Amino acid sequence: GIIISLFILFFVSSCDIESADSNEGTLTVSVIDNSTDDSAVPGISITIVPEGIIKQTDLTGKCSFELDPGDYYVDAEVCCIGPGNISYHEPVTLTSNQTTEITLVACSACL
Repeated sequence: GIIISLFILFFVSSCDIESADSNEGTLTVSVIDNSTDDSAVPGISITIVPEGIIKQTDLTGKCSFELDPGDYYVDAEVCCIGPGNISYHEPVTLTSNQTTEITLVACSACL
């Protein structure tokens, strides 16, 4: 009986851990260049605050983060000919098991 009880306790505990992970939300960040028909801007560093997680946009101008539900900021520096760099500090709220998308706009991005 004790071995079965321990097995059930372990099994229930491991399920709790897995269900906590599955509550994460997905944040997808896109960077587009609005001066070139909304073309993707790769290689932009995206920072999630306060976590400090940094990823770069891929060739499609996107990157994704798996995060616990809550409030975050999306920070990025994009180059824009004319006004110069644009510093984004965009608030975003993630919901459990949902995908939240945010788009940052660049203009004639400097590479």
